[in-house]
Amino acid sequence: TSPSEKWLHEQTKSLSNEDLSNFFDWYLHVLPFAYKLYVENNEYDDEYFGVNGEYTTEIQSIHRRTEDFWTDSRVDGDVGEISLFCAHGSDLADREKLVQTLHLLFSDSNDESSIEDLADDIQELIQRLPGRYNYPLLTFNAFATDAIGPDEASIIIGDGYFQFQKDSGVESEGPEYAHTHEYSHHLQLLLGVGELNDDFSDQSAKKQELMADAFSAYFLAHDSGGDMTSEEISNVHAIAYSVGDCEVTNEAHHGTPSQRKCATVWGSSLADSDRGRKFKLQDVAKEFESWYTKIDKMDDSCDYPTKSSSAISGSLSTWLVTAAAANFIAMLF
Repeated sequence: TSPSEKWLHEQTKSLSNEDLSNFFDWYLHVLPFAYKLYVENNEYDDEYFGVNGEYTTEIQSIHRRTEDFWTDSRVDGDVGEISLFCAHGSDLADREKLVQTLHLLFSDSNDESSIEDLADDIQELIQRLPGRYNYPLLTFNAFATDAIGPDEASIIIGDGYFQFQKDSGVESEGPEYAHTHEYSHHLQLLLGVGELNDDFSDQSAKKQELMADAFSAYFLAHDSGGDMTSEEISNVHAIAYSVGDCEVTNEAHHGTPSQRKCATVWGSSLADSDRGRKFKLQDVAKEFESWYTKIDKMDDSCDYPTKSSSAISGSLSTWLVTAAAANFIAMLF
């Protein structure tokens, strides 16, 4: 069982079966993201991160440093301007915002009264949730998208994802990992590695997620990048481990906890080997491709034992971690 799966069970154990079912049937885990990306008239200067804005300075700072680092690393091409957003469950407390978002998601419905009734039901359900509008599963996700406008790309992180990191004891480096991992998905577009929000086959999702972990750790550990200490990088390894899943037969599988950790171990080790130099992005990707061929043979210490152990089967974590983005895109496009 992965750390994220344990946390998810802890968050849902007090809910009735009916409330838990309706939570997903009514897409409560999608609504804050849909509102932020497609309904709100975004004023970027007013964007804040965390329930009380406690991560805003941290996210904005790491974003500037990430942009500078990869530009200086002679990236072939330009990721363009990437907008930063944070999804807040509190937006659903505003009935007008909620109704607008429901109209977007359920555009096939011509019955205004049914939308109004659903808004009533949703707000009543949220009142029963622990923490109400700050219930972390409303916004437990982070993803990159290039689909919010003709020329715009974005990174969006939910308050619930920050809460998960805090509850897991990795809050200190968690926001930096969340941002740089999602930024790395934009770098992948320059490399032609899949398309954001693609349907996945042959477990390509795992490769893309592990590559993003590796790019993230390379930057965070590099003297010219995040310049993190060895203790801070150890926390990054722990964060990556915490978001792994065990559903190895699922096409949307993002890598086991150990594999996620090992990708950050590899990325930070590559940064250490640079001795102040910086690889081009394309060269980091080539090195990763070579390393990735051996990923399924690694053990929990990121070594290569003579026999690899079988992964444990999970049931909830992968779906919850990826469902918000997947359902959200499937409904809109």
